[in-house]
This record gives sequence, C-alpha cells and structure tokens, in this order.
Amino acid sequence: MRNLTQLLLLLFLFHVTVVPALGDSGEALSVVSGVIPHHLLAKEIMVDFFSFIARGEQLPDTIILLSPDHLNSAALERGNSFISVNWESDDVELGDVAVDRELLKKIATKIRIRPNQGAVLSEFGIMNLSPLIKEYLPGVKIVPILIPADISREEVAQLVSTINQTASLQTIMVASVDFSHYLPSRAASFHDTKSIRVLLNGEEEHFENIEVDSWQSLYAVRLFARLRRKENPVLIAHKNSVDFLSFSPDETTSYFSVVFEEGEPKDDISAETILLAGDMMLGRGIAELNKKNGIYYPFQKIGRLLRGVDVVFANLEGPVGGNPLEFGGDKLQFIFLPPVLEGVSWSRINLVSLANNHITDRGAEGLQETRDWLDRYQICHIGNPLYSYQDEPNPCFSTEHSVFLAFNRVLPFTHKEEEIVREIRVAKIDNPGKFIIVSIHWGEEYQLKSSSSQRQLARRMIAAGADIIVGHHPHVVQEIELVQGKPVFYSLGNFIFDQQSIPETQDGLIVGLTVEADKATCYLFPIQHHLGQPMLMSRGRVDEFLLGVAEKSDKKLEEDIKRGIIEIKR
Repeated sequence: MRNLTQLLLLLFLFHVTVVPALGDSGEALSVVSGVIPHHLLAKEIMVDFFSFIARGEQLPDTIILLSPDHLNSAALERGNSFISVNWESDDVELGDVAVDRELLKKIATKIRIRPNQGAVLSEFGIMNLSPLIKEYLPGVKIVPILIPADISREEVAQLVSTINQTASLQTIMVASVDFSHYLPSRAASFHDTKSIRVLLNGEEEHFENIEVDSWQSLYAVRLFARLRRKENPVLIAHKNSVDFLSFSPDETTSYFSVVFEEGEPKDDISAETILLAGDMMLGRGIAELNKKNGIYYPFQKIGRLLRGVDVVFANLEGPVGGNPLEFGGDKLQFIFLPPVLEGVSWSRINLVSLANNHITDRGAEGLQETRDWLDRYQICHIGNPLYSYQDEPNPCFSTEHSVFLAFNRVLPFTHKEEEIVREIRVAKIDNPGKFIIVSIHWGEEYQLKSSSSQRQLARRMIAAGADIIVGHHPHVVQEIELVQGKPVFYSLGNFIFDQQSIPETQDGLIVGLTVEADKATCYLFPIQHHLGQPMLMSRGRVDEFLLGVAEKSDKKLEEDIKRGIIEIKR
C-alpha cells in the first residue's frame, strides 16, 4: 500500500510539473475521459455519449479506447501485458477509423504492450464503438488498448501516467465497460450502487471489488481525470438491459455512462452496500461434497451475487478446528476443517457471526481457535455467546456508516434480554448517525412464523436503537415485520446447509442493504438450494416465493415484499 501511495504521489507531482508544458500542443478539451457501454443493445447510450463529445467547442484529436480482453487473448502471450495493434504497420485501421500510431509507439516504449491485431479486431468492446466514432467524430484517431483481467492496479497507474505524459491536451480516454452481468435487474441495481460510488468518488482501494467487466478500465479513466484536474462527472445514462427489452430475463446487464469534464469533483457519494445471509454450516454433508468437488463448491452458483459488495455477512453455524473430534449419535455437533475458510474468503464473505448455539460445540478453546482461523483468513467476526460469563465484551463490527452486533438466544449459552438491549443502546450512543444492524440467533426450528417472545424482544431491540434485525436458527424463512418503521426479518433461513428432508429448508433469503445518509433500502434475493449449493431463484419462482412471504408478513409491507424492495427512512 505504501508503494502505491508513493506511486500516486509521483504521478501527482509529475502532473503538476509536466502537464502545463503540453499546452503548446493546443487548447485543452473540456471533457477529458468517460465511460461508455459496448453492448449493441445499449446503442442509444453510445450515441448519446459521442453526441455529447461532438457538441464540445473543442473536439479530440485522439481517443485512448480501453476495453476488457473478453476473449482472453492475453492467455496466449508470455508475461503480463496490455494488448493493441501493431504500431509499426502502415495499414492499420479499425472500422475505417485510423490508429494514432505515433502516440501508440511512444506509449509502447515505456509500457509493456503486445501487438495482436487479430485480438483487437475480434474485440467487440472496440469494434462496436468504432462506427460511432467515425460517424460522430470524423477525423479522430484512436489508440485501442485491451486490458487483461489480471492486470494490477499498479500497472494501470503506470499506463495512465505514461499517457498523461505523452498524449496531447486534445486526447481523451474512454473506458468501454458494461456493468453488472448475469443477474436479475434488482441485483444489478444493488451492485451498481457501489460500482458507481467507487467510480465517481475515485476510491482507489475499492476498484478491485466492483461488479463490472473491467474495473481496470474504470480505474484508468478516473485516474486520468484526476491527473488532468477535470473531475466533474456528467451523467449520460444509467440503464439496464430490461429497459431495452419487452420482457424481463433472469440475467441482465447494467449500463452506466458518464464523462469527466472541467470542474471540481462533486461531494462524495456515501452509499454503503451490505449483503445479509442466513445459516452457514460447512461440515457434515457439506464437507463430503467439498471432498468430491473442491472447497469453492458451495459458493460457485451464488458467487456473482456476493461480488462487488462492501460487507457480506453470514451466520457461521459451528466452530473451525484443525483436529476435529468424531461426534457420534445424530451428529448435532459441528466442526469445520480450516481449509473451508479459503472457500469462504474466495466468495467475498468478510464478516460472520459467532453468536449461535453451535459455535461452542468444542467449548471455549474451540471458540478461540475459530477466531484465530478466521483472523488468519482475514474474515471479521462478531458475537461472543460466552461474554455473559466472562469479562470479555461482546464484539461488534463497525464501518464508516454502519455498526453490526450479534446475539444468541438459543441454548446452551444465551444472552439475556437486558444484556442485548443494553448493548444495542450503548452502540447507538457511541455511534451517532450510524445504522445499527442486529443479527440474532433465536426462535424455533422449522416454524414458518415467529413466536410472541421473539416479537416482544424485537420491539425492545428497535426501541433501544436497532435499525434492522435479521434472524437465524429456524432454518426456514419467516415473516417480515415493520416495527417503528424498522424492518425485522425474523429468519432468513439457510444459506449453506445440508438439510434436505424438509422442503422449506431448501429455500432461503439474502437481504441486500444499501445505507445512505437519509435512507436505507432492502433488496430481497430469494435463493434455493440444490446439493449443498445456494443459487438465486428463477424469476417465476421468485414471484411465487415473495407472494408467500408477503401473505404471512406485516400488511404494511405486502406490496414492497412482492416487488422485492423495502425502503426505510432514516
């Protein structure tokens, strides 16, 4: 991280000393960089983008056009490198648009770029845009650059630094990028919240975890705007593929287009994204499936939903230990081998609750060993079912905008109601303005509705300061209630579990939460299980499932639940 900070400082100093000298090559453009989709379905957005550029008082001489390497052409090359056309060839055109060979050659003397004419001509991230460039910006030249998926942030920064030094002030940089892929439109909208925030804010450390097809290209255009001190974003469009279709498919793509032009950056966008999942049991039958299929197996069909989110939370329903005991009888005690945490980490789950009835299956020593393993895999954890009996406080987890607390109300070790209320009240006082998220392990197994004692406790927790409550333990999805304007999800059901004998345990619910200064929004993502793997339900099943949840839930939420979005005023 320190090396990157030093690199960015050098880039800034270089910009201050070198860029003014480029003024001799002409008057600077107002627009310096931008983002445009490349799916032809979104052609109207592409047209609007280039029309905006063409209306400027000054037109660009050259466009640096960055695209994902969709066909993975870099896999055939030796070493990590960017890809472009052959700058030594006299006959290089892309869809009747000339290549700025001289600029490309200058860049290639300092940056590792491999010529691969076939790869560029086959790349729709380039070729879908060239006819529009020819139509709206006749005479402009382009420098096409494909960016392989494994190019690092440091390498992108070096490329941008070189272009900033080499290119004239009549050069703009354009990222040909589509946003969230292969997910329903509701999930795409949820993911876009973070992707757009990271792009517009220029959050260096978060670009690598956003759900787009080339985070590197987005990072490049944002850094270029910063180096040339033109960071004012102007929105061109934000749409989804369903906006261009007459039907709603299970899988969609998001399109976001923006230009950066003269002016100061706007105030930072503060929206935070969170996923809240149910019970995660990684032993017993799941362990057997992992032996056959690998440690990533449980997460493979839900992994895309978990990507590109600030906090991904689940309830870890058992201890992690390196020397597991053989539990006999009906095996109602759990133990997970440490390698399973590599799969958890790979899935982007970065926060788990330890406040449940199985985390102590190996006693206090097993609980501490679990913490140690989670720390080793850099997975944060909250909740201590033993804190009532020790001097150790109940751990919480805090982000810039939210605080997470976790409690257990299921034997053998339970938190007292007064302790729970006190902890929530203290968290609210200590974190003014933050969103208080409470996870609680409670209720009766396999019951489709909560008990009166749960509902009474929910009201006490909300009164103490909880902004949202998510429950675990029943292994089935229970109702949703609104208490003083705050949502209570009494049970999210199973996230990863090996239960198959009861049909209702095969369905679960993941809640996507966006937290903003004045509101929070819950996105409901129903999931279904098959052979230990959770996956998003098909559209037809989603409507039926949400209707069933709505019918047993708070009537004030009926329509919100059916459409899968619950908005909360703060």
